[in-house]
Parts: sequence; C-alpha cells; structure tokens
Amino acid sequence: MQKIKKIILVLFLIFSILPMQKIFAQSSNTGFVSGNIWYSKDPFEEGDKVKIYTFVFNPDSRELSGTVIFFDKTVLLGKKEFIIPAKEAEDVSIDWTVTAGDHVIFGKIENAKFLISDNKYEEVYITENETEKSSHTVSKKITSTATDTISEINNAISSSISDITKIVGEKTPDSIAQPMVLGASTIENFRQNIVVASENKKEEVKKEIKTLENAKVTLDSKTAENTLLKPFKYVELFFLTIFSYITNNQILFYGILIIVAFFLLRYVWKKVF
Repeated sequence: MQKIKKIILVLFLIFSILPMQKIFAQSSNTGFVSGNIWYSKDPFEEGDKVKIYTFVFNPDSRELSGTVIFFDKTVLLGKKEFIIPAKEAEDVSIDWTVTAGDHVIFGKIENAKFLISDNKYEEVYITENETEKSSHTVSKKITSTATDTISEINNAISSSISDITKIVGEKTPDSIAQPMVLGASTIENFRQNIVVASENKKEEVKKEIKTLENAKVTLDSKTAENTLLKPFKYVELFFLTIFSYITNNQILFYGILIIVAFFLLRYVWKKVF
C-alpha cells in the first residue's frame, strides 16, 4: 500500500510539473495549415526578389505569439515574429532574393506562447509547428546573351568604320579620300535604308497574313485563292526575315559584300587577263 501511494505521488508530481496548456496544444490544430508555403511570384528566376509566405492559424481563445523561421534546407533565410488574436489566422512572410540551385524551403514556429493575462505568457508546444517542404530548382541565369554580344560587335564595327573613315580622310589626299569616304557612306546609308524597308515590308506581309486568316469568304473561288495565297505569303515572310537579319547585322552584311566583291573582281580579272 505504501508503494502504491509513492507511485501515485510521483505521477502527480510529474503531471503537475508539465504545463497543462502544452498537453492541450498537442491535440489542437493551432499552427501551420498543412502544405502552407507559397510565393509572391512563381515560377521565379535567379536574381528575382520574391516574398515567401506561410499561414499561421490560432483557433484558441487566447492570443498566440511566436516566431516563424524560414529555412532553405539547413540555411536560415530569415525570421518573422507574429502576434495572432484568438480565433484568427494571418499570413507571415519574408523577402528572398532567388539564387541558382536546388531549394527546399519550409517554415518552422519557435517560441510559441499564449497570452494568459496582462504581460503574462505561457509557452506552448504546437503540433503543427513546421510546414511541408517546397522544392524548386532554379537554373543559372545567362546575363550576356548572344543578341547582346552581336549588338556589341556591331557597335564596335560601326565605331571602327567611323575611325577608318576619319583616318582615311586625314592621311589620304582629297582626290582619293573623298571618293572612298563617299563610297563607304553611300554603302552604309544604303544598308540602313534596306533595313528600314525590309522591316516595313515584313510588317506589311504579317498584316496581309493576318487578314487572310481572319477573312471569312464564302465563295469557292475566293476560298481557293486565299488557300493558294497564304503559303506564298509565309514563304515571302520567311525570306524577308532572313534578308532583314542579314542587312541588320553588319558582320554578315559586309562579310557577304566582301565575298561578292571578291568573286566579281576575280571574274572580271579572268575575263580581262
């Protein structure tokens, strides 16, 4: 009998040491809603500035406060304190600058406590104290594109042409320099005019194709005519696109011009000599 009393006394002491609220919180749904991670922008790329959100629910009759800590695997991304009134829920977020690589992002509640009276809190163990993990793989962003490189080369060529023209004008007699400078300027102006004309023609053909696609013709002859005309317009647009690309790209344009001039001069040379 004495042993039984001792056992009961020990059990009583154990349960009296444990805060009752912790036991209740384990059986409640206070904390995160399951699977609760989302972003202000998704999908996202390296360098994007996004917000990572989660949602904390407090169904208890007391005010809940604590800290949500956001992790990327084992890396701490940030933390945010929260205070949620009774019977309410609120979103909690942090700012994140996206980096390349594999990410496993989740949130965890720490230092959770209920307000039991003025400036008096009781710590509580929350069952749903961690969100599900949100996995993303972010590719490395290419900062210098091929288009940028070509544009830089074109600018360099334009600058070089201007420099060469200036040097020729300064070092060569006027009788020779002026025709050369005039010829170079004429060719460059011709190229720029072609670029504008080809772009305008491309837009015109695109509009014609769109008109053909939207046209509702009931007559058989007109339908047959449109059926034959559309493929030709697409072919025309294809060749215009190639032509526009060549003339807009100084490397290709002057490269092809030099090749054509070389074969033409060789042909003339063979015919004369």
